[in-house]
Amino acid sequence: MSNNFPHSMPPQGNMAPNQQQNQSAPGGHYGAPAGSGYAPVPQPQQGQSVPGGQYGAPTGSGYAPVPQPGSSDVPQPQGSSVPQPARSYAPAASTGRSAGTSAQIPAPDPMTRFEPEAQFTPSFQSFVNTAPTMPGPSAAQYPQAAPQQVQAWAMPTTAKKAPVFEAVVIGVGAALMLVGISGFLFASGPFLGLLLAICCLIPLAITLTFLQFVDRFEPEPWWTKIAALLWGGGVAIFFGIISNEIAGSVVASATGSEAAGQIFMVVVAAPLGEEFLKALGVLVIVMMRRNSISSPLDGLVYAGYSAAGFLVVEDFTYFVRGAYAGQFAQMFMMRVFLGVFGHIMYTSCTGWAIGWAATRTRSVGTGIGVTLLGYLIGVTMHGVWNGSSVISGSRGGFLLLYFIIQVPLFCGWLFFVSRAMRRERRDIAAGLMPYVNQGWILPSEVQMVCDPAARRNALSWVASGGPEAKRAMKSFMNNLASLGLDQVIMNVRGPEKGRIEGTQEKVREATSQRQKFQALMGIRPM
Repeated sequence: MSNNFPHSMPPQGNMAPNQQQNQSAPGGHYGAPAGSGYAPVPQPQQGQSVPGGQYGAPTGSGYAPVPQPGSSDVPQPQGSSVPQPARSYAPAASTGRSAGTSAQIPAPDPMTRFEPEAQFTPSFQSFVNTAPTMPGPSAAQYPQAAPQQVQAWAMPTTAKKAPVFEAVVIGVGAALMLVGISGFLFASGPFLGLLLAICCLIPLAITLTFLQFVDRFEPEPWWTKIAALLWGGGVAIFFGIISNEIAGSVVASATGSEAAGQIFMVVVAAPLGEEFLKALGVLVIVMMRRNSISSPLDGLVYAGYSAAGFLVVEDFTYFVRGAYAGQFAQMFMMRVFLGVFGHIMYTSCTGWAIGWAATRTRSVGTGIGVTLLGYLIGVTMHGVWNGSSVISGSRGGFLLLYFIIQVPLFCGWLFFVSRAMRRERRDIAAGLMPYVNQGWILPSEVQMVCDPAARRNALSWVASGGPEAKRAMKSFMNNLASLGLDQVIMNVRGPEKGRIEGTQEKVREATSQRQKFQALMGIRPM
């Protein structure tokens, strides 16, 4: 991976680039040239110490200087700065050590090239080697300071905004959900309705647990995920029922056959309309929360939450009908054990495609084409599931089709999701590599963010510091993961002002949380 770090180090003799012999390096003792993109560490006054912690960065600073929001053009540095390298503190991954022991990685000499490869475990190094090559920190998408050398610890804090969009979607979704199920609630009565509602919590718990597992490396905001859940359980299912009834009535009137209208509604209209409405929620989230979408997996996760909301309401209506028809056990078996991941599997195809179009291509046409392809795949799988009950003719025939068609489709989908998760972890590592090469982030930190074993080891290690230390560690890792994915996006799509400004807050929060869990773990500044 050494070829992935094009950013050169200062020449021999501790001189900054472009520095003439016997001349002092402008910009500070790190050799950052005047007007470069990197703020120098200020020189202490006589008798004063340099504020900072174990990592050599000033207290409250980030790993890197930040862009100034007033400029549309991100300044490009003319040379290299060498920040003081970080010192290790966390346990290494998968080394056979107990969670309570630390694997100390020696800090590199600040005036020599920082080679993270020698500090990764062999298995993780092979994983990183498959990641795409990223540009050096001189590229426009990396956090940089304006020419007036802003002090790194004086970064402004971004004001937290109220989740107005999420609040509106949650309110509308909850209202439409109540409207959609009100008839079934009155028909079932309070006691039966409560029992059936509890039964609906089982598939909801299964699907949300799975989605939380998928979303653990760079988790999405809970308010936005709840909004997606209620979009599916309120908006999508409300208008889905209306569109299905209209389509069935139109076909029945045109053919003069109620059976034809019913078959068309189940096999054609429902997959087309429902998949469109569920995925529409993902598209709205991507448009409203553009800078928080970091990977195709984010689109898949939001699609899963939208589908889970749709699923739980649909299950309730089916359970009520099954209870009155004396077929509750059969309906419960089909909905919970056989088809619990159905809606998530269908809608996630479109959601992943929307996430890919938003983060992995510059071409609008390509993005639309991939999204349509994902939508058609989801519609086809949905139609095959609904059509199985129509063409099977019996319970035995349905089960046969289920094991011949649905089980292989489900296994293929699980494989696709696992590859998407692996790709996201690889992209995080790629995006953080230039920061590691400059000494802003430790190699062990990259590994504990991207490697599941290292992540578990780190969380186990920090647990001895109490719940606050564990929360700080999780926040630290989440911010680093998001920071890495942002760089990958801008490497593909070009610099984005909003996303560049967002890195400032992520770096600040990561630094603050790192200092917090270090203090709680008894690690003192050096």
